Amino acid sequence: MKNDTVLSGMKAGLPIMASYLALGIACGIVLYDAGFSVLAIFLMSALVYAGAAQFLAGSMVAFGAAVPSIILMVFFLNLRHILMSASISKYVKNKPMSFLGLFGHTLSDESFGINYSRFQGDDWTANEALITNLFNYSAWSLSTVLGGIIGSQFTINTLIMNYALIAMFICMMVMQFVSKAHIIAGIVSVVLSVVFTAVLKHNIALVIATVLASFIGYYLENNAVEGGVKANE
Repeated sequence: MKNDTVLSGMKAGLPIMASYLALGIACGIVLYDAGFSVLAIFLMSALVYAGAAQFLAGSMVAFGAAVPSIILMVFFLNLRHILMSASISKYVKNKPMSFLGLFGHTLSDESFGINYSRFQGDDWTANEALITNLFNYSAWSLSTVLGGIIGSQFTINTLIMNYALIAMFICMMVMQFVSKAHIIAGIVSVVLSVVFTAVLKHNIALVIATVLASFIGYYLENNAVEGGVKANE
């Protein structure tokens, strides 16, 4: 890849890398406090790479949840990545499988938000998108390891990390408000989350609300695109 491509991709990911530094350290501390070794934290970040799911896994381990339950919850929480990958696939469809595999593995909510917005223009390439993914991925992995090391040396009250996680999700939500469909999907997800949580009284309510809101957003955006095409005919 050209140096300009690397610099462009890195520049686009800098705000996310900065936020990952703080959140990754927090996640590493939470995971270490839950009983994960520094090596296990690194492997989890490198192989799973799912910030919210890693926070969730750490909490579930701390509460003594069974391994199958943790795997199932992480799976459901990350189902949204199928929708994200599908929506951005048209921009990288001509790339080889090795590229797609690496791109898919390093795609996060924040990387998706940046790349999807940049792809709406005409000057953003798949290579730049991959570079953004890789820098964000590296920043997260290294930050969680640093958090694990800090957690092993100091006693820290992890209750404050709950506020960091909430701040991360608010930032993610606002960054993805790039169209009317996204705003409606965000509002629907909040309403459904409250309703399902009150009815089901289980964390699975958040997963169900997220999936349903994602499909609603996809339906609205797809209709908007089709309506624009018909209007131009």
